[in-house]
Amino acid sequence: MQYQNYLNQLGHGGALHIDPHGSDTEKFGVYGVGTTKLYAFGTRYDIDERSFVYCYGGAACNPGFGVAHYYQYVSIATSTAQAIGTSTIGITVTTTAFTKDELQGGYYSQPDGTCKQFRRIWSNTAAASGGVTVLTLDGPFTRTLAANAFAELMRNPYSDVRGALNDQYVTYFGVPTTTIASGSYGWVQTWGPTWVTPTLPVADTANWRTVVFVSDGSIQGFDDATAEAGHKVAGYVIDRTGNGTDNPPFIFLTCSK
Repeated sequence: MQYQNYLNQLGHGGALHIDPHGSDTEKFGVYGVGTTKLYAFGTRYDIDERSFVYCYGGAACNPGFGVAHYYQYVSIATSTAQAIGTSTIGITVTTTAFTKDELQGGYYSQPDGTCKQFRRIWSNTAAASGGVTVLTLDGPFTRTLAANAFAELMRNPYSDVRGALNDQYVTYFGVPTTTIASGSYGWVQTWGPTWVTPTLPVADTANWRTVVFVSDGSIQGFDDATAEAGHKVAGYVIDRTGNGTDNPPFIFLTCSK
């Protein structure tokens, strides 16, 4: 039941409660923000053609700029042996400790070249450094795993998002609907019409419609951005523009649906 509840949250499609008196900022629908976790990280909510995901701000997030997944993956070389058909695995924690379900919604990878095992993590047990955390995965193994098989783990990417990183090694994946203070929870838009801060005029040259996130989370035209600035596609401009003119711009995000 715990896992089904988690899956139900990830596919959340009901109506978000909006405070009719406008005093509880956690009840502003997808524009809500607060210090209480209300949904599983990565919960998706769709309104018309727009999509939003629920995240935790590990640092301040500005609604005029893209935010990025902050966690790096963890490589593990010590795991328990597993038979075909099992969907749990023990991982020895070598450099850090994990609290219960800290990895929920993250990913487990055993990158075998002939029969890779890639699963979503439904839950994990608590483990101190040097101890063993048991992962429960979203499906059974389809190959036998020997003890100490190499594995890679990734925390839920939405469990720590940050803006204004000026980092060329992160991926900006969406735009917050409002300011998310460090340590708070809120919603990030990943698909559909929105506005993002441009650092150069965009769509001001014939047929230049695609825009990309650059290293500070702002956008530039794909054809303007240098390789060093970044080429993570944010979407495309939807308002009619003109030669050499500046515009808002209204863009259609195409990060994830």
